[in-house]
Amino acid sequence: MPDQSPGSPSQAVSRRTMLRGASLLGVGVGFGLPALLSACGAAADDAQGSGKGGTLTLAIDATSAVNDPAFYTSLGDWMAVDCICRGLTFISFETNEPTPDLAKSWTLSDDRLTYTFTLREGVKFHDGTTLTSADVLASLGRQFDPEDKTLPKGATRPLASLGANVDSLTAPDDLTVKMVLKKPDRTVLGKLSDIGGRVISKAALDKYGADIGKHLIGTGPFVFSAATSGQSITLKAFDDFRLGKPPIDRLVLRQVQDPSTIVSSLLSGDVSATQFAPYSAVSQLRKDNSVKVYDTPQNADAIMMIDARRIPELKVRKAINLAINRKAILQQAFYGVGAEPKGYAIPPAQAGYDTALADLSTQDTAQAKKLVAAAGATGRTIRLMAASDSWHPKAAQIIAQNLTDVGFKVATTSVDPATYFSRLLDKDDDYHDLMIWERNTYVPDPDDMVGAMASPTSIYGSKLSGMDTLAGVTSLAEDLYEAKNLTDTKKRTAAYTRIQRTWAEEYMVLSMLACFSNLVVSGSGVKGMNTDALANHRCYMEKASV
Repeated sequence: MPDQSPGSPSQAVSRRTMLRGASLLGVGVGFGLPALLSACGAAADDAQGSGKGGTLTLAIDATSAVNDPAFYTSLGDWMAVDCICRGLTFISFETNEPTPDLAKSWTLSDDRLTYTFTLREGVKFHDGTTLTSADVLASLGRQFDPEDKTLPKGATRPLASLGANVDSLTAPDDLTVKMVLKKPDRTVLGKLSDIGGRVISKAALDKYGADIGKHLIGTGPFVFSAATSGQSITLKAFDDFRLGKPPIDRLVLRQVQDPSTIVSSLLSGDVSATQFAPYSAVSQLRKDNSVKVYDTPQNADAIMMIDARRIPELKVRKAINLAINRKAILQQAFYGVGAEPKGYAIPPAQAGYDTALADLSTQDTAQAKKLVAAAGATGRTIRLMAASDSWHPKAAQIIAQNLTDVGFKVATTSVDPATYFSRLLDKDDDYHDLMIWERNTYVPDPDDMVGAMASPTSIYGSKLSGMDTLAGVTSLAEDLYEAKNLTDTKKRTAAYTRIQRTWAEEYMVLSMLACFSNLVVSGSGVKGMNTDALANHRCYMEKASV
């Protein structure tokens, strides 16, 4: 899920294929030298060519029919945002490097505080207006300002943490945007490629205000056409997309939550593609020539958040972590499509992965029992919440049995995916003790995984786990800031390794369950999809054809 918090989250909760030869830790996302900051990004400018027409239908998890970069409701809704809007920068997930998008170039001052973006000329919004710096200021400004009148109630503002570090955002002229930071942040370019960094027509924001999510207007390859909550979102190809009209005429994002229906719809051709195919069907799908199963790197985290306000004893939180059978979860919930979390919160496909952390995710039932007894928690009822889709129910079943085996009583609840996120944010929810979730990578950098989840000001560290109420977390935040700004590969990896060990051993509010890749499947006739991005819930369908 996206880490959407005022301290980070977007995203969060997890997404994309890492170019294995690229080093995120050195000159990866947002870490390029000044000379690289104004690179032309030739790959992003490849023209699409003439279209073939037709409709491509993606099965999504859910839709509230509200598509707003500042408001997370479901992965499906944010996939629509990805198609409708573009940002200053772009990460393809076929490479980790941010490339120019609506900004044709940028420069960074010697003190690493001032980013100056030069916008492309003549870029058209879907409403016919032309992109200027005013659109960028309006779009980013609403992310930075919690009192902005265009924000819907409950706005999650994924760029809030970036905004807290912005000293000023100005427009010297119609094609120039200047962002001055309070402190250096080498992840800025990556963050601007995220959903929250998408640019909306200012004219549309002025017209629709907080209802912009129902009338979203951007410069992306697809134009919003219609949406029905709980059913679908329909988009149509944008003739004036700056890289050329997409090959398909229509893109339909259809809510399909029943696993068997997803499989049958793929096999029948009723659904063109999805990254929500059930892991239980992976063997069947690989054997059927009517569909194609894509192999994408393991770069998402299956996690369980532990609320320290509900479970205040560190010994008990550690016992819960030691009780979990990750091998069983990997085999029975993911059907082997994944890996044990030997690098703690950084998955195998990402830079910074370090197997020296494997002991943090090792099952030790005997030690767990000792800790439970020592804390006087034998027989205590622990409440566990999980969404009702994908791998979550089976993982919940396994964990409930694991916790019972070490002396707890366990009460579980299964929640509809469309309402699950709102319950995660509610610290007063009856089942807020343990919460099964996932972190998909929206920005390919360790800061988007560890930096987001271990930060005491993110939704993970505050609303979900209550870690911000524990002593000493301020130093953890300081360490995270230093780590993300390191440029030496080895030093940055070592820094994140130290942070993760401290995070686990002194707080234990996140228990890793598995590392995985969302299962991307399409009809055999579907071509040109960016499957690496789709595996991370990023929706780049401008080159796709059916």
